[in-house]
Amino acid sequence: MTSSIDAHVRLDTHPTHPSAVTAVLTGTQAHIAHLGLEAANWTVIADNTLVLARIDHEESQ
Repeated sequence: MTSSIDAHVRLDTHPTHPSAVTAVLTGTQAHIAHLGLEAANWTVIADNTLVLARIDHEESQ
């Protein structure tokens, strides 16, 4: 039997930048998801919170 990892990722749109996505990590092994997201060029903005922004045009106001 394969054991599961206790890491949860909640994705949401950034509250002030519609072209960005935030990821909030929880669980006793959240560091595993954290390492994966950082490797995929997500930026750490707070403990267990990362953001991925796509900036290739002006955002609508």
